[in-house]
Parts: sequence; C-alpha cells; structure tokens
Amino acid sequence: MIINRGKIARDKLENLQNGQTVFADSPEIIDRLRRYITEYQLDVVEDVTDRGTWFIPQDQDKS
Repeated sequence: MIINRGKIARDKLENLQNGQTVFADSPEIIDRLRRYITEYQLDVVEDVTDRGTWFIPQDQDKS
C-alpha cells in the first residue's frame, strides 16, 4: 500500500483549521504541517515530544 504523506498532511491541516488538535510522528509530515501553518498563518502551539509533535490550535476568542 502506498502512503501519500501529502494527503495525510493536508487532512491534518484541515483538522487544525477546524479547531482540532493533531499529532504527527513522521518528520516529513511534521515539516509539511509547519509549512502549511506558516502559509495559512494559523495560530498554533507545537508541543514536541520524544514520540512526535502535537499541533494545538489556539482559540481565537481568548484575546
């Protein structure tokens, strides 16, 4: 089975845009998510662990 990491990263980006926390353990997916987050100017906190990275969207109402 072929794993399309680009699609996985886009799906995770969509979840982030919908306010959901996402986790990635592949360096390639983590790098893509970081690029997407910068490109779309999302307010996201990264929690890097020894197992992977959590991307936590910030509530826009907490300003």
